[in-house]
Amino acid sequence: MKRKRLKMENKKVDKIVLIPSATLGLILIALYCWRCWKSKKKFKHSVMINTIFQSSGIVCGVFLVISIYIPDIKRLIADLDLYILISGLAVLAVSLQGFYRDAIKSTHIHRHSVGSAQDN
Repeated sequence: MKRKRLKMENKKVDKIVLIPSATLGLILIALYCWRCWKSKKKFKHSVMINTIFQSSGIVCGVFLVISIYIPDIKRLIADLDLYILISGLAVLAVSLQGFYRDAIKSTHIHRHSVGSAQDN
């Protein structure tokens, strides 16, 4: 009985994520298609596929943020461990990029060789 209830809850979570992700994906693909037409660029299927993945990530990211404020959503998405991992990796990547840009790249040390043309 418990296993059957878990299966039903997983289907509910899947639909909660699938329907908004598919809707957003179709809207973003339509936007991309329109921009390709306006800019006379070739439509790339790889961009279309990536857009579907990105729309799913956007929807799950929104749910993760909203779950802080709405406990019912937190219970519904508790089984989305993959998206929690992905969001953690995204925060890690953005933080590392920000640190590199702000602290490393902005303080780049130029090394000049002795007698180079730049010394003149």
